[in-house]
Amino acid sequence: MHANRRQVKRVNKSRPIHIFFGEQVVIKGIIRDISEKSAFIDIGNSIYVQREDVLKFKIFTTDDESGDCVSGEARVSRIAPDEGIAIYFTDMDRESAELMKTLLSSQDFSLI
Repeated sequence: MHANRRQVKRVNKSRPIHIFFGEQVVIKGIIRDISEKSAFIDIGNSIYVQREDVLKFKIFTTDDESGDCVSGEARVSRIAPDEGIAIYFTDMDRESAELMKTLLSSQDFSLI
């Protein structure tokens, strides 16, 4: 078994996410293993994506998709067939970045 090479704190909590490819394709998923820099998205159905594809996202702070959301742009870093995709965040406005920090420091998250 290899050592965990992650250098950024990650939390193990699921939240709803909508990912947008272009103007018309919206896919709902569940984001998990979240850090300030990256995350994994569980997607129930198969989609065709490639590494480095650009997407826009909205991470909801509540399970019922109400209230505030973290939004921005990301790139696909890894594809796990029949599971989902790993992404790394490339752009977030200041408000979303602050909300992400708040979300990650929330007591209902557990560190990985």
